[in-house]
Amino acid sequence: MADDGAAAFDVQAVGGGFPRDYRRLTQLYCMNGGHHLQILPDGTVQGLRDDGDAHSKTADTLRIFTSRAGLRCGAFKSCRKLQVCRIEKSRIHFLSATEAVLKLKAVDRGVVVIRGTEAARYLAMNDEGRLYGSPTVTDECYFLEKLEENHYNTYMSRQYQDRNWYVALKKNGKPKLGPRTHVGQKAVFFLPRQVQDSSE
Repeated sequence: MADDGAAAFDVQAVGGGFPRDYRRLTQLYCMNGGHHLQILPDGTVQGLRDDGDAHSKTADTLRIFTSRAGLRCGAFKSCRKLQVCRIEKSRIHFLSATEAVLKLKAVDRGVVVIRGTEAARYLAMNDEGRLYGSPTVTDECYFLEKLEENHYNTYMSRQYQDRNWYVALKKNGKPKLGPRTHVGQKAVFFLPRQVQDSSE
């Protein structure tokens, strides 16, 4: 059953005990491959290589990561896959890492909703264990957050917690299917990195 997205996202943490900055902007850095979890406007979930690796302001050859939403650059009408653009730097429309900026909000003790700030979509996992970005908050958007002994966090689907399915990224940045995840894999460990909110 779907909930109202805005209302669900503004629920206060129950019982206190959450860090003061818990609802601030965050990047989730995956131990496996050094990617940040990213939600794109078309609902794609993937990993973005550590800060700046997806684009370089000094390189003549640039990898432009785009989605089916049709992000544009000076040389292509609509890039739909990984492109390597060899054009003048002045004509490059650099992609920023803002699509890897997330807002985590506690909705219950140990339960969070994860929203992509640029995509305005919520991280979700379906009944096949596939990650996707949902435009509204549904039952598939709630995750059990746990701080593990290695000081990294794990995020288990609350909807499918009986199956022990976790949010995970492969070394190449692609999402890993829930049925193929388990605690102990590097793919399931994420380190929250606070991002300065420019609006403050």
